[in-house]
Amino acid sequence: MLISTSIWAENLTVTPHSVVRLSVSNREPNVIAVMNDRIVEANSAAGKLADKKATDSGALIFTTEETTPFSLYIETEKGFGFTVNAIPVKKSQGINVSVMNAEAKADSSAQEWGKTSDSYSQFITRTFTAAMNDNIPTGFVKNGRVNVNWSASALANFRFRDSVSFQGKNIRLLRVNVENKTSQPIQLNERVFWVLQTMAIAFNPTVNTLRPHEQVTLFLLIKEKPE
Repeated sequence: MLISTSIWAENLTVTPHSVVRLSVSNREPNVIAVMNDRIVEANSAAGKLADKKATDSGALIFTTEETTPFSLYIETEKGFGFTVNAIPVKKSQGINVSVMNAEAKADSSAQEWGKTSDSYSQFITRTFTAAMNDNIPTGFVKNGRVNVNWSASALANFRFRDSVSFQGKNIRLLRVNVENKTSQPIQLNERVFWVLQTMAIAFNPTVNTLRPHEQVTLFLLIKEKPE
C-alpha cells in the first residue's frame, strides 16, 4: 500500500508494513510520532540521516541533508512497522506527522472497563457517556478502522463525515458526524444506521428529526469476533 501526502500533513492512518510517501525538510528538523505507541527503531541507508533522536514521549526527530529520495524504516514498541519514502524538499518547513495504526489493538485494561459495569445496559450507557464527553473508555485505543457498510437508505439521505474509531476488547466504538443532505426534514430512525453486529446506537444531541443540512453526532458500538 502506498500513501502520498504533502509536507503539510499532520495525521495519517497507516496499515502495518505500508509505504508512506512524505515530503521532508532537508533544512529543518522533522518529527514523526505514532499514536498510543513509541518509536524504538528508525533506520535508513548509511549517511541518509544527519541526526536522529527520540523524545520522552517516543516520537522521532530527525534531520537530513539529502537532496534525493531515500527510505526510512520505522518500528514501534508494540511491533508496528512501516516504511517512509522520504522526499527531501529545499527551504521546506520540518514536518510534524502523527501516525495512527489502522490495526491498533485495545490495551489489556479494556476488559476491565466491561467488568466494572453491573449489567449490559450499564456498560452501554457508560461507554456512550464517556464518548459523548470526549473521554476514551479505559483501554480503548484510537485506530483508523472507519469504513462502514452503510445501508442504501442511509447513503441516500445522509452525509457521513469525520469518522473516528476506537478499538476495545472485541468491541469497536465508532463516532461519526451525520448530516441530512436532502431538502426535507428527516426523522432519525436507528434502524437506518444499523450495520452488521451493531450492539447499540446513540445520538448527540438527542434529537428526533434532522432539518436539511443539520448535523448530529452518531455513536455505534459494534461487536467483533474474539481475538
